[in-house]
Amino acid sequence: MLVDFTVENYRSIKEPVTLSAVAQKKSTRQKSQNSKRSRVKSDDEITPGYHIEGWDIDILPVLAIFGANASGKSNVIQALDYLLLMMRDGIQGAARNQTIFKYAKLDPFKLDNISENNPTSFELRTVLNNEIYTYSLALNQKHIILEKLDYAISKTKRPRRLFSRKWDDVSQKFIWKTGDDFSGPHNQLQKSIRENELFISTLAKLEVKKIEPFVQWLRRRCPGINLGNEHFDISFIPGLQAIDISKFKEILQRTLEIVKKFDTGLSDIKIEKKSEEYFDFKILAIHEKDDGQTISWPFEEESLGTQRLLSFTARIVFYLEIGALVIVDELGTNLHPNIVRHIIKIFQNPKTNPRNTQLILTSHDNTLQRNNLLRRDQIWFTQKRPDHSTELYPLTDFHVRNDLAIDKAYLDGRFGAVPFLPSSEEMILQGDEQCQDS
Repeated sequence: MLVDFTVENYRSIKEPVTLSAVAQKKSTRQKSQNSKRSRVKSDDEITPGYHIEGWDIDILPVLAIFGANASGKSNVIQALDYLLLMMRDGIQGAARNQTIFKYAKLDPFKLDNISENNPTSFELRTVLNNEIYTYSLALNQKHIILEKLDYAISKTKRPRRLFSRKWDDVSQKFIWKTGDDFSGPHNQLQKSIRENELFISTLAKLEVKKIEPFVQWLRRRCPGINLGNEHFDISFIPGLQAIDISKFKEILQRTLEIVKKFDTGLSDIKIEKKSEEYFDFKILAIHEKDDGQTISWPFEEESLGTQRLLSFTARIVFYLEIGALVIVDELGTNLHPNIVRHIIKIFQNPKTNPRNTQLILTSHDNTLQRNNLLRRDQIWFTQKRPDHSTELYPLTDFHVRNDLAIDKAYLDGRFGAVPFLPSSEEMILQGDEQCQDS
């Protein structure tokens, strides 16, 4: 599970910003008995988070980022997705995906001359089997500046080096350091790693026992942050050849059970084999007529909204099955707010999310901030600084009560992260001026 993520000098992000999934400690303050909003749940009642034994921390299953247009909220999750893409497929592999993921390239902050020539830095912390792995990376357009992987166990909580390499300008080569826990033949590859390639992406293709949980977490990650826009197909399933047909049908059935609750009119889905090729299927939509009989037609004839909903839900069901990290930009686009709320509740509930799948999303839908859906420490904001760089901060910086109408306070500008718009009078005056000019 993701603990936190820090990025510096990437697109609109100039100074380091950190997105944290660590839950705040429970408040000892008692709720007022006279509160008019007595039905408002406490943060822990909304979702308790996943407790990490030996670390005395809880990890949140959902993080939601809100902010004005062009404030940089998409850049935060794009940076995370780009890093994970590089770690799994390498820098060159990530570059080959630019036709799909246009942000998959090194793109520093360009509004000042210093940042434009400085390296971009990332740091990622994950907790796996009660061990916390910390991966750090700094790079520029020419080569890696720093790459490092540490881990810490709950007993000592002290970071232990697995490997690190740092570029030395004098010798024009890397200075490597390897921890005692990371010995093995894989270290012989250090001499052949190019200066513009990641060691971790090479290790991800090998079987290195010490970091196997970390590598498996990377492999389960499916790059992509626009899960609501695709037509329905099965190409989203990684390692498709390794999944048997019965498992695929089980995923579809669970998907249908959720979609049927959303009143789409679907009563069932039928899968027919088109050819002998593996997973070459035709999908039919089944509807019930007034007389109780059923009728079917190709699923492509369903409304675009239904196709997108089924596509989105199937991906969610699959990620819930494997315990992956799900990143979605503009969750709510083409989806009704009540459907989005239902999806978030699935992630929030340990019974419907037993494998600790995490969801990180951005949205403009302030109704998601209403009480009893998200904890206060799950709500984050982005806004532009005076130099047009992105600032990222949590709602908890404002120390608000859990019974505050957060969605209304947000629109009132209490937390920033909203656009500054001209007054109605200014808009009218501007309209009059344009009429006079014409």
